[in-house]
Amino acid sequence: MFKNLIFQLHWLLGITAGVVLAVVGVTGAMLSFEHDLLKAMNPGVMTVAPQAQALTPAELLARIATAAPGKTIQSLSLAGDPEESARVGFAPAPDAKPGPGGRVRGETRYVNPYTGELLGQPVGEDFFRFTMQIHRWLAMDAVGKQIVGASTLALIYFCLSGLYLRWPRKWLDWRAWLRLDWAQKGRSFLWHLHSVVGTWVLVAYLVMALTGLFWSYDWYRNGLYTITGTPVPAQRGGPGAGAPPRDGGQRAGMGREAGGQGERRAVEATATALDVAAAFAAFAAVVPEYSSLTLRLPGGPGQPVEFVYQDPDPAHERANNRLVLEPGTWAITAHERYDGKPFGQKIMASIFPLHSGAFFGLTGLVLFMLASLAMPLFAITGWMLYLDRRRKKRAAREAAAALAPATSEKDQVLVAFASQTGTAERLAWQTAASLQAGGLGARVLPLAALDAATLAKTPRLLVVASTFGEGEPPDALRGFARRVLGAPATLGGLQYGLLALGDRSYEHYCGFGHALEHWLRHHGATPLFDTVEVDNGDAGALRHWQHHLSVLAGHADLPDWSAPRYQAWPLLAREHLNPGSPGGEVYRLALQPPADADWRAGDIVEVGPRNAETDVAALLLASGHLASAAVQWQGDTTTLGAALAASRLPDAGAARALDAQALADTLEPLPHREYSIASLPADGRLELLVRRLFRPDGRLGLGSAWLTRDARLGAPVAVRVRSNPGFHAPADARPLVLVGNGTGIAGLRALLRARIAAGHRRNWLLFGERCRDHDAYFGDEIASAQAQGFLAHVDYAFSRDQPERIYVQQRLREQAARLREWMQQGAAIYVCGSLQGMAPGVEAVLVEVLGAEAVEQLAESGRYRRDVY
Repeated sequence: MFKNLIFQLHWLLGITAGVVLAVVGVTGAMLSFEHDLLKAMNPGVMTVAPQAQALTPAELLARIATAAPGKTIQSLSLAGDPEESARVGFAPAPDAKPGPGGRVRGETRYVNPYTGELLGQPVGEDFFRFTMQIHRWLAMDAVGKQIVGASTLALIYFCLSGLYLRWPRKWLDWRAWLRLDWAQKGRSFLWHLHSVVGTWVLVAYLVMALTGLFWSYDWYRNGLYTITGTPVPAQRGGPGAGAPPRDGGQRAGMGREAGGQGERRAVEATATALDVAAAFAAFAAVVPEYSSLTLRLPGGPGQPVEFVYQDPDPAHERANNRLVLEPGTWAITAHERYDGKPFGQKIMASIFPLHSGAFFGLTGLVLFMLASLAMPLFAITGWMLYLDRRRKKRAAREAAAALAPATSEKDQVLVAFASQTGTAERLAWQTAASLQAGGLGARVLPLAALDAATLAKTPRLLVVASTFGEGEPPDALRGFARRVLGAPATLGGLQYGLLALGDRSYEHYCGFGHALEHWLRHHGATPLFDTVEVDNGDAGALRHWQHHLSVLAGHADLPDWSAPRYQAWPLLAREHLNPGSPGGEVYRLALQPPADADWRAGDIVEVGPRNAETDVAALLLASGHLASAAVQWQGDTTTLGAALAASRLPDAGAARALDAQALADTLEPLPHREYSIASLPADGRLELLVRRLFRPDGRLGLGSAWLTRDARLGAPVAVRVRSNPGFHAPADARPLVLVGNGTGIAGLRALLRARIAAGHRRNWLLFGERCRDHDAYFGDEIASAQAQGFLAHVDYAFSRDQPERIYVQQRLREQAARLREWMQQGAAIYVCGSLQGMAPGVEAVLVEVLGAEAVEQLAESGRYRRDVY
């Protein structure tokens, strides 16, 4: 709850104050090298050609006074660099109006130190002055100053809350903090970019914020003075007088604020009476060398003369020293050196260099500039994450609204979700809608609302579970993970299916989903099918989940949530493998892959079925449409006949009332079919086994009709290969136990061929079907592998060859001793085939022979894998 509150405030401030900070950051970066840019843009103004001898300060002031009659000189700044111009600060005119920020400022002019000529205004100075106004107060004076101040406070909160929200599990590993993984995609990449780059700039942002508040709030500034024991300075033109102004004089304190005509006259009289030559001689006796120097003329007769200077190699641009002399005697009344100040006072004198990064040298200035330029990154990624979360929440609400109201909880499937951003919730509602479309009741609840007692009374449960960060539960599920997953339960009557959402780039991929699965299995729950892992929203994995839903609902024609992007693979061959079998007809098909096609043993092929040509022709004839009519469908230009072939056929009467394009707009794509691949890319063709299935009305099923009857040899078949890493062959030579039945031999054959190609001989096949005479698929190939030593053992179970029905799980039980021996040698078990009967029967034997805990450990370590359907 606390973490969720921190997060909610983080994003709320982020989409508001974050926009302001983006502006402040960009303008701050623009000001980082302001003085250097102005110098480069203004040769002849800010820099001059060196000459043999510069004018003395007294001569320079006299010539300035002559060149600017009627103006009162308040200060004179000189540089140690012979190429830099001098600067003179004039008192404000009596009728001067307040400028931005409400302050009355005098004029600052650059002066040729060799001739006393007043030089022009620097080009670009107004631009940087306006940039500073945006940076400081959004060019909106007092209101903007408050907005920037509040946003700066928010920046401190962002740094601290962001650090808390992204605290990694392996916090001692620097890679968990600082490594940017470019392999991530989508929302995961946005979150990763936001958090990792935020860690990079965290210290810089804290320094910027803690120093930036100095100019935002009087209470903060006065508090800093008090904490550091620094006397509050007299109000002058701004901090840092004596340092070269980085904005052409805007921040340099070249002159005092207007104090009325009396003060103006006093300064004018003092300037006339002051022995400037003697004053500079007295200064030179104490400070023979400097990089910059500013003489501030006294405010009245008898007042001290003040010099603000920097050493030849100052610590930073505001490392000012102050020398105060008594007029006439030129005795030193004060000499404050930057390097002699206490730490707190030194920090206060360095507020601006700390804020800009110049306190840490050129490297610090560049790094702070880059950090400032990165400010929009957080506003942009924050908004993208926020809009993505809103979109997913809205999609979840729409999916929930589309679900028919539940009439009774009896015989319903409970669909639970564990969601961080709304994706899992949306998928849960879509899951429930698919089940309802298949005639199966469903209700949806957050997983956090369930407990062990509720689960124990639930017959069937589907869970859509996302993982947050490094294998952690979503924020709303932390209590559930602690309260429920940490306690025992009795779930022997629960059947479950799990859709685990994650990002494979993280070490603990789908970590919370796997933790939930372990808890369910450990306490007796039975899986309806193997956990489906979804890597970063992979549409293929989601279609595999839909395939399981269609089996669960007993309705194979449920529409896909998103249609695959198919390729056209020609049908090379089709062979009926089991004529005369009492079981369903099985066909072996071969497709020609494109040259760049690739797959691994264990992968799945998704096929886009097509309606029979006769059915499409009959509809076109009855509706009066032409098959050749050009239409837009699924984002492509095609013909109406082709669109109808790949779609659910509409009612002929309804189609007759629409034109071709309007009819195409109503078409719903046919759902895909999935098959285990039976060959390797090295075979030069993709092979699969397809069993003919029949609908309740006696018609062939959609996929089997297309592949075993309607598709002509040479005709293109819509194909997409889906990686199935959960069923890939072991990378090493460990023993491999292959168990399957029926068309499951397809996936096992590919694994066996991969093992043979790798030279791994410790393989054991257990296969079940009906009759040896008809259903011993790939029998010659299996016998050859056994003869060559690539199959150590082969155990068949043909159920109809004897009066007593014998199944593959019974053969496995008969070989319990061998099974234990192979498992002790590190063997892996791969099961492929029927989800009903065979798969749970094999698992029951494994539990019986090896023990439930051992089977769990095998599954968790990847030594027990299934591809069942």
